[in-house]
Amino acid sequence: MKLVSSIKQVIDLTNNEMKIIEKYFTPKSIKKNECWVKEGEYCNHIAFIKSGIVRVFYNDIEGKEISCFFMPANNFISSFTSFLTRMPTKENIQAIENVELLVINRSNLEKLSKELPKIQIWRRIMAENLFIIMERRIALLQHQTAQERYETMIKENGELMLKVPLQYIASFLSVTPQHLSRLRKK
Repeated sequence: MKLVSSIKQVIDLTNNEMKIIEKYFTPKSIKKNECWVKEGEYCNHIAFIKSGIVRVFYNDIEGKEISCFFMPANNFISSFTSFLTRMPTKENIQAIENVELLVINRSNLEKLSKELPKIQIWRRIMAENLFIIMERRIALLQHQTAQERYETMIKENGELMLKVPLQYIASFLSVTPQHLSRLRKK
């Protein structure tokens, strides 16, 4: 199972431990354009994306959607700030295409952590990786031109860009759809 394989990249697991992990995650399907997590809700779960792509976005003060990042299959997703602080989220997590998730809620994650204490290592590394993603996103916006941001996105996520609607890519790059069109022509 790809969920366990993903966790195994961080910590060594026996066959028995892999089975223990699997029993704590439950499947969930999200249809294209539906939100798994909505602004104002409490995010009490973490999911592994079995298939599909999700978009994390928020609405600015004018109600305009700002895409923060896109997450393809074989990655974990959550509104981590809400999950960690137990405060309502400011984010939305939306399926860009039909998505299959494996979900664990906070209570079951705590039970799993007690049953398999080494899961704490995975949790720490997952949090560290999220920090790195967010730091890179800030640097991208603050230190690169729109053209450089576009080129970086193609280089790092070219395949993903073919599946994400252009208005979401424009929002992620902090440009208008018209400006994105000009960048693509170059």
